[in-house]
Amino acid sequence: MARLIPYFFGVFPHESINAALDLELNAGDVVMSVNAQRHAQKRHPDDYARCFPHVASVVSNPLYVRDDFRNHGKIEMVGRPEGFPDWLLVVVELSLDRAGRYNIVSFYPISDKKVKNRRAKGQYVRPRLV
Repeated sequence: MARLIPYFFGVFPHESINAALDLELNAGDVVMSVNAQRHAQKRHPDDYARCFPHVASVVSNPLYVRDDFRNHGKIEMVGRPEGFPDWLLVVVELSLDRAGRYNIVSFYPISDKKVKNRRAKGQYVRPRLV
């Protein structure tokens, strides 16, 4: 297995997330720690390698967002990255780390059915560009 390093996924779209979810988040970058990468590899070993290259596109331009009700202080960002056959869900911790960054805690593909159900229940909100 290749040696892991903390990975930078881009700038957190805080303004559009704030508008969509009625939050007051600050600007910051989005990273994924080595420990979070290991967790994702263990939790979703078959999906990790195929999802990883597409995470940045979901972070920079999510189609839907929602509060992660089961995990306080986290949100889900969901998108359909170009060249990826499924929906991709990215979970982001909303508290900034000591370096002023938001941390991805997990990512994995989700089914079209799950996305449709959450949209029908009004759980997913479409962020708009601000």
